[in-house]
Amino acid sequence: MALKGSYVYKGITLSDAYVKVTNVGYSTSEYANNQLKTAAVYNSDGSIKTEAVYEDVVVKSTQGNYTAKIWKDKAHRDTVGKYNDDFASVSGSFAMGVGATAKNPVIQAYTAMKAEDKWKDYTDV
Repeated sequence: MALKGSYVYKGITLSDAYVKVTNVGYSTSEYANNQLKTAAVYNSDGSIKTEAVYEDVVVKSTQGNYTAKIWKDKAHRDTVGKYNDDFASVSGSFAMGVGATAKNPVIQAYTAMKAEDKWKDYTDV
């Protein structure tokens, strides 16, 4: 799986640039966030009739990070000995799904990339 499209590098447009995710990482964090459960109720004179109620809610975050390499085209990338001859790399992050029905992390990385304006016109190859 990879992306193909027009990439501008140092003022040069490469119409068949080949972009391949080469690394996906994952991290998770959890923290308690004190949130308003029930707002305070006030009397007509402004005094408090019922105090506000707050509760601690556990917030979970799952973040994926990716790195992708860019070659001038797929043929160059596939040439023997040229795998490490990429001319640029890009990275980004996304909210990674980790449930039983979540797609694999590499597919999630490509989906996140294609959601960005920079990559939206690239095609899957």
